Amino acid sequence: MKMNRNARITLIMTTAVCLAILATAAIINTIHGNENQALVIQCIIFAVYNIALNFALNNIRIVKQNAARKLVLIGKWSMPLASVVCLILQADSFLPVQINTETFTCFFVGIILIIVGNYFPKNHINYFVGLKFPWLFKDEEGWYKTHKLGSYTWIIAGLVLLVHPLHHITKVTTPLVIILAVAVPLVYSLALYIQRQKRV
Repeated sequence: MKMNRNARITLIMTTAVCLAILATAAIINTIHGNENQALVIQCIIFAVYNIALNFALNNIRIVKQNAARKLVLIGKWSMPLASVVCLILQADSFLPVQINTETFTCFFVGIILIIVGNYFPKNHINYFVGLKFPWLFKDEEGWYKTHKLGSYTWIIAGLVLLVHPLHHITKVTTPLVIILAVAVPLVYSLALYIQRQKRV
């Protein structure tokens, strides 16, 4: 499996981050009497998944041809980011400053939704990156329109999460984010599919 120079650099950098987080988790676990074994195991899983994910995204032809490059790059960095977040959330009791888990999670996920949503319109049909509703895989127009709408709904969902720490009303934030990020694009894509079937 051939990899170009940029892909190799990304693989090396993401693996280095995962291994650094793994080493940090191992040190914390040792210092605190093996109280964080689960964290170490999770970091090992993230490191293994990182290598597998990078190789997959670099060698699946349809991803290389159709997926938005920025979204693929985000996918390649997903495991290192997940390992960093996991370390912070599970080891925050050992940090000099306590972190509000809910606020941190909302901020992180909100930023990811905004960034990913921003690149949705540049994403073409593929089975691995984007809104993977099966009825869109053979409908270029439906795919584009759904991702165009999804771009707005994901950005709005991200903003909803960023605002959440100001009010902490989970019963409002959680359903609203699910509706914006999943339900609205799903229903819209189905409507487009049904409309297209009637024209055939």
